[in-house]
Amino acid sequence: MTALLLGFAVAAGLFLLMSATRSAGDAVDSSGLPVWLRACWWPSGLLAPALVPLIPQRLQRQTSQDLARCDVDGQLSAPRWYALRICHGALVAAIALGVAVVLHWPPLRCALLGCAAGPFLAPRWLSRLRAERERLVCKQLPAYLDVLTLCVEAGATLTSSLRMAIDKAPDGPLRQIFERVLREIRSGRTRLEALEHVAGVYNIEGLNALVTGLLQSEGAGVSLGTLLRAQSEQRSAERHIRAEKLALQAPVKMLGPLVLCIFPCTFVVISVPVIARLLDTVQP
Repeated sequence: MTALLLGFAVAAGLFLLMSATRSAGDAVDSSGLPVWLRACWWPSGLLAPALVPLIPQRLQRQTSQDLARCDVDGQLSAPRWYALRICHGALVAAIALGVAVVLHWPPLRCALLGCAAGPFLAPRWLSRLRAERERLVCKQLPAYLDVLTLCVEAGATLTSSLRMAIDKAPDGPLRQIFERVLREIRSGRTRLEALEHVAGVYNIEGLNALVTGLLQSEGAGVSLGTLLRAQSEQRSAERHIRAEKLALQAPVKMLGPLVLCIFPCTFVVISVPVIARLLDTVQP
């Protein structure tokens, strides 16, 4: 029985791990995913069509919005995302089963634990990815606004300024956002409609403030260069405030390691020689 369970675990793990190299076209589509999700890419493609009628439309729309905010909606649909989570749970369960058999742990309990924990790792990765992207967008936005201000004040339109900023900027989440704006404009939307739609997709505070200012300036007739310069100064001030806040949090975060690790070591280094001398003086 033990050999049968071990063989099943190894076979299931190899099947799911080998799926990362199946189908060259799928490998390109899954290039933005971590390795542990790419391992489940091929079987998730087989499972996703069966999940389409089982997932409510409201949940599919919400999941699609979450994927779009991380710029993985071009690679993943909502059914494919849930299929990936299920296949990853099966992979974790197979690995847990193999480890349990080798270490003589309860195999069924370990497999059920792995099957329950596996599907929750992918949402954790997605939330961390979204938080990191929002942090990078807020960090890079003042520099982009400076470039846009220079281009607009030099006589370029906002669309051409965006194109020039994208051509000169390094790869990053903000560049992908502005590239999406240009794709929306090429698809037939107006400049402000494209900006408003993309800002609604990503729902980042700095982008929302920029789009709101552009909409107000369009109606009030405010100079675009003046507005962009004011937005750049405001985003820079907000970035300095965030940096000061993180600097103030650093001593609090250092307090735990200081009390748990450094103080005990210092106490041991200081007290051991003192105790040794006291013992020497006490002994006759």
